Amino acid sequence: MLSSLLLAGLLVQAQEPRELPDTRLPAVISAEQRRIEQQRRPDALIELDLVDLAQRKPLIDIAEVLSEMPGVIARPRNNGAQDTQIQIRGFGARSPFGVRGLRVEYDGIPATAADGQSQMGHLDLSAGGRVSLIRGPFAALYTNGGGYLRVDGRRDTAGNSDRVNLALGSFGQRRVGFELNAGDELRGTLSGNRYRSEGSREHSRAERTLAAARMDWEPDAASRLSLSAHHQDQPLGEDPQTLTRAEFERDRRLANPAAVLYDTRKSTRQSQLGASYTRQLEQSEWSLSVYTGERQIDQYLSVPRAAQVQPASGGGVIDLGRDYHGWSLRWSRQTELALGQAEFSAEIRDERLSEDRLGYENFVGNQLGVRGQLRRNERNDSRARDAMFRVDLDTGPDWRWSAGVRRNLTDYQSLDRYIVSGNPDDSGEYASSATLPVLGFSYRIRPEWLLHGALGRNQELPTLAELAYRSDAGTGFNTELRPARARQAELGLRYAGERVNAELTAFQVQTTDEIVVASSSGGRTSFQNATATRRRGLELSALWRFSEQWTARGIANWLDARYSVGYSRCPQPPCVGIPPVIAAGQRLPGVPARSANLVLVYQAQDDLGASLEWQAVSATPASDRNQDRVPGYAVGSLSLQWLAPPARWGQPRFTLRVDNLLDRRYSASVIVNEAFGRYFEPAPGRSLWLGVDLALPSCSP
Repeated sequence: MLSSLLLAGLLVQAQEPRELPDTRLPAVISAEQRRIEQQRRPDALIELDLVDLAQRKPLIDIAEVLSEMPGVIARPRNNGAQDTQIQIRGFGARSPFGVRGLRVEYDGIPATAADGQSQMGHLDLSAGGRVSLIRGPFAALYTNGGGYLRVDGRRDTAGNSDRVNLALGSFGQRRVGFELNAGDELRGTLSGNRYRSEGSREHSRAERTLAAARMDWEPDAASRLSLSAHHQDQPLGEDPQTLTRAEFERDRRLANPAAVLYDTRKSTRQSQLGASYTRQLEQSEWSLSVYTGERQIDQYLSVPRAAQVQPASGGGVIDLGRDYHGWSLRWSRQTELALGQAEFSAEIRDERLSEDRLGYENFVGNQLGVRGQLRRNERNDSRARDAMFRVDLDTGPDWRWSAGVRRNLTDYQSLDRYIVSGNPDDSGEYASSATLPVLGFSYRIRPEWLLHGALGRNQELPTLAELAYRSDAGTGFNTELRPARARQAELGLRYAGERVNAELTAFQVQTTDEIVVASSSGGRTSFQNATATRRRGLELSALWRFSEQWTARGIANWLDARYSVGYSRCPQPPCVGIPPVIAAGQRLPGVPARSANLVLVYQAQDDLGASLEWQAVSATPASDRNQDRVPGYAVGSLSLQWLAPPARWGQPRFTLRVDNLLDRRYSASVIVNEAFGRYFEPAPGRSLWLGVDLALPSCSP
């Protein structure tokens, strides 16, 4: 029904065309705070400008951006073989690799596959743009998880100079990049960079090349065609893996001995292309988007040799080839109703993923760390279909009501092509469907004060990687793994004054069948369902401009995440005897109870700048039984910037940054439920970063 209405609307003839509005996600709290008149949506939404952040941060890792957003814990892995650990209100904490519980889009192209797993390595943050995040109940209209993250590269090329940049840092870091801008009616940008690092730990070298192209064409005042292309080539990402407490306390530069023995590493190549066409009518707007891409991964694990030769083993080398494509159709309309001004929006989308997963032994004879005999060969397919409808109604100058619903259908299929004695046919199918409603409001108490709230349901599906290994050490698809279902509620208060902007949000999430780590060892992880969990928390964010030169931004998070019903977990399959019980009331592993981030920025005129940053995270339970904890930490960073006078050859901006000012020893990320107590992934010690960004002179006469 919804798709028929959407498609029929494309046939409606446009009336008088008008200029395209800014259809980007609206900001609730951003680097340049907007007045409260523009902040009436009940969504818990925040936006940050990458151009501003790039002046004081290297922007090598998405954690540098997300650490300044409320409700987010972003843990950099400092590991070229692994993606950043990201959790939104505790969702995603279980992930030992990739990103879970968060939908990511890059220039309108999903960085989240149809199975729900996100990859962030191809995001080029240093080229500018902006990042927007929706969390809480309204995220259910966009994603199966805890949040919706959108990264948009800079497309407003008018007046922008071509640029080249060079940076050097501690641990052999070096990066060189460029950005080219062209066109008026046909606007385009081309950017790229190459990054290399010797690593802050043993066996942690990394190198990668990123490239992006964007083009926008407006054939008339009411139409826009946008094209985007991205490429990632990461030939080397060594994986030092995690450490025990004793190893971590002895020397944070160490690698897991097994990582060196088996030469654990990962290489990645990814290319994708997307296009969208937007048409503005009298009171409505249509947008059609399509995309396609491919991704190839080769990863060497440290699965013990004795385990690799077992009949049901998948080996110690992953050879994964993925092809993905999809489309979406969006519609929005503003109209006047008897109750007030209303805005309707709807979207349908269809996303598909096909992967060929091969597994090999990570040895040949006595030589370790090389591709050996085939141990796994399967074809996996995933398809996700969504239909979303939302209405926002202003019933007067102070009240806004919002309601929406999303229908999701997801199917998985696995075809086993490796059937031998001791390893039977493990082909299987998996399907899930859900209807996810959400309701919210906002009420302007006073001109500067806004109260907002929301209720909704959400779900989180297991990914293909989580279905790949059974928690009982058996063979085949883990079809016993069920989607996690959640009910969410939040209530918040916003203040937007002349110099101060702030928001305080309280929330609660109750989840059944929470997906948790059953066992993690040698880089391989299996998952199971817990019975029920409960999250309660507070999020505070504030921006204070206390003079023309000084600005302070701060966030603080409090989160109590616990198992509300106990469950049984086998820590090291196959289980012998009765598995231990995880008691109700235990905290969710990987989720800190408190975190904070404070940034103090000084800008003297246009040429000199400085910033001081402080980040703190409380102790984090590393296992379901809460017997092991990773200590909390507080670290500081200092950044200095100088914009030199322009010259004939261009105008350079110099940046000097010092991270971990006091050279603290701490674990930046946590691997939960690691079978041998290897929970610790050390952060680098004190490090320097020196960069120069050169704005080239205009070539026009």
